[in-house]
Amino acid sequence: MINKLSSTTLADQVEKHIIQYIRTNTLVPGDGLPNEMQFMEMYGTSRNVIREALSRLRMLGIVQSRTKRGMVVTEPPLLSSFRKVMDPQLLSIKTIKEMMGMRIVLELGLAEFLFENVSNDDISELEQIVSRQQAIGVNNLSVEDEMLFHSKIYKIAGNDFISQFNEIMHPIFVFVKHNYDDYFKPLSQNLDDNGKMVNHKQLLSFIKLNDKEGYYKATRGHLQPYWEFIYNFK
Repeated sequence: MINKLSSTTLADQVEKHIIQYIRTNTLVPGDGLPNEMQFMEMYGTSRNVIREALSRLRMLGIVQSRTKRGMVVTEPPLLSSFRKVMDPQLLSIKTIKEMMGMRIVLELGLAEFLFENVSNDDISELEQIVSRQQAIGVNNLSVEDEMLFHSKIYKIAGNDFISQFNEIMHPIFVFVKHNYDDYFKPLSQNLDDNGKMVNHKQLLSFIKLNDKEGYYKATRGHLQPYWEFIYNFK
């Protein structure tokens, strides 16, 4: 029986108890769980509290209601909770900078996977993406067009977890777009004036040449505006 506290705290406790039940009984996705009445007896609390706890676990993707089977354990979708709250308006500059740092680390580390998996069909698709972007201008693309190239790169890497990280990076692209004139245009212009600006077409050229080290260095240059923003804007 759990402690009799507030209803919110009771739901918290039941949620933890159910997760512990899953672990203790080494349940795996597809395995059934006790029904509401059984959980009520196990934890000595009301149906409303049990339903609240199960509702939370459903939102996390840990359990699921199935016709004729009742409640079963499911494999939670990775990073889904992050995507739901990743609104750039809710994130501080500090958090945006930390996400930019994460993106730099991910994209530089992605080179090994990219060159291991890239195919001629992938290169053809990247060429189409870049050709379209060349036509509309590469220095200040829309959020969707900027993400399109990088989403394809992540997809080629062949790791679903890494691809989901790319999806939660969306607020960074939105932040850069909304603050382009104030922060990123001067940074990009300075890099361009010094011949250090790297665009998608240049990144693609290294992929086509199968030049992994050149791609790595070019990616570092492509993300240089992020680096400059992280360390030069307080």
